[in-house]
Amino acid sequence: MNAMNQDVHLALSGRITFEQDISVAQAAQVIGMLQAPLGLDPPSLSHEPLALPPSSAPRAEEEAIESPAPEKTRRTRLVESPRQALELSGAKTYPEKITTFAAYLLQEEDRETFTQSDIRRLFQRSRDRIPTHFSREFDKAVRAGWIHEGEVKGDHYVSEAAKDILETGFSDVRSKRGGKRGTSVPTARGSGRRKPRSVPVPDAFADLDDIPSTIDGIVPYHRVRLKRDKLLWVLKLAKDLGIEGLQGAEAAWLADKLGDAIPTRDMNGHFTGLRRLGYANRSMSDSAMRITQQGEEYLESLQASP
Repeated sequence: MNAMNQDVHLALSGRITFEQDISVAQAAQVIGMLQAPLGLDPPSLSHEPLALPPSSAPRAEEEAIESPAPEKTRRTRLVESPRQALELSGAKTYPEKITTFAAYLLQEEDRETFTQSDIRRLFQRSRDRIPTHFSREFDKAVRAGWIHEGEVKGDHYVSEAAKDILETGFSDVRSKRGGKRGTSVPTARGSGRRKPRSVPVPDAFADLDDIPSTIDGIVPYHRVRLKRDKLLWVLKLAKDLGIEGLQGAEAAWLADKLGDAIPTRDMNGHFTGLRRLGYANRSMSDSAMRITQQGEEYLESLQASP
């Protein structure tokens, strides 16, 4: 075998690094290049091309192109203060301001529930005057469906309708409420009175001649303080009447019949609070709301409000 065709291992180091198995002819060519005087052509002992290692620079460029740029984390605009929250929501009335501060606690302080004292604190921080009749204004926000009563007495939470109020503002909420107030039953010709609206009796109560307003051993309905507990009272009455569960519209009708209505829009929020406490649940067949044994025991322990 020709010795010139045997492989040798060549390694160079310095400004560049080269290490590869090459033939003897290629090795002689490299050595000749290195020993040739400056300005003279190096000897050519072989026409076999010398395989040089690929340059690392293009590879680095390719890697820079291929590697994706780090994603920028999207972050919603932070509300820096209670005052800015008022400006973003466009709150004008005290119930709207109270709801705005509640949404601020939810979004910026990561609070699931809050108390009236928390809202008073934000009035002070925003340098806004605390309402003279604070509890009355707070109750208006509750009746509007923007705030619901929590599981623990004194705790409250923001309703689904108002949780995004810092993003959407109150203008849309006002227009919806205004539209509801503006829809009216046609008035009788020649009179300024509205026609009385006939509310159909739900099928669940169609066969009942009389709806009792009291339950033995339980505080009267009109003496129950919380709307959530009034819903539980209604579910208990339905059970005593032989109706195992009520849909939202049926519970609203019965509460109205008892003299203190529970708005349908608030029904789900009140039921959620009862379910968390184990006082009520839903039927698997028709999702009707039902009172539990624990709920009945709770009703029996209630004291009448003054």
